[in-house]
Amino acid sequence: MYDRVELLSSCANGYCGYGVRCPLCLCDGLRKERGEKMDNIIYILFVSIFIPILLMTLLVEKKSRFPMIFVLVGIFASVFASEVNGYLLQILPMDQYSITVTVTPVSEEVLKALPVLYYAIVISDKKEKLFTASMAIGIGFAVLENAFYLLSYPNFSMLSAVIRAFGAGLMHGMCTLLVGVGISFVKKKRKLFAVGTFGLLSTAIVYHGIYNILIQSEYSIVGALLPIATYIPFVIWRIKYRKIHSMEGKK
Repeated sequence: MYDRVELLSSCANGYCGYGVRCPLCLCDGLRKERGEKMDNIIYILFVSIFIPILLMTLLVEKKSRFPMIFVLVGIFASVFASEVNGYLLQILPMDQYSITVTVTPVSEEVLKALPVLYYAIVISDKKEKLFTASMAIGIGFAVLENAFYLLSYPNFSMLSAVIRAFGAGLMHGMCTLLVGVGISFVKKKRKLFAVGTFGLLSTAIVYHGIYNILIQSEYSIVGALLPIATYIPFVIWRIKYRKIHSMEGKK
């Protein structure tokens, strides 16, 4: 997540991965002031986004309620990840860039995967359910993260916001979706479940780490396009999957 860890120190030469002049790099005093305010901003955004969705969730039909609940789970996971990442920044003897490409991908993907894993083990391992739940968690996580990031950079352009939405926003959804869809397969094979889940989570972490490396480098456009390039095959697979099951249902 682009939280206090990244906002305070991940910008190279005063610029973030999107080429936006970082106001936090102007002076140490401003960094400290913005860092203190960010503690409150994340919770203000959380309340402003979480509560309206929660209230709407109570009113909609049961079928529509399912994905909305997991969007809320993703939003909550985003807040928790912000606190975890901030704590890790303080205790780990690593520079901030190293943390954003090695530590935060681990903490964030684990936090997003845990609700999916719980749902698969305790409630249902049906592919359709896990597909919806995992994508909703990832998108919910990204909604709060993007709002926090854009609010922290007042000079963010519309183009940068669009790139951010299709980049980090989609990346979080795809990483969690990978874990959720994979679990629906390995859950049915007990001997492969533990190893398979670890492999799926590791893949999501590596994917996330590669994205963070690219987006903070001179190849940031490649990083921004990576989630889209991954999303398209999933959409094609999803369409074919629905067609096959629709034909089987008619038979």
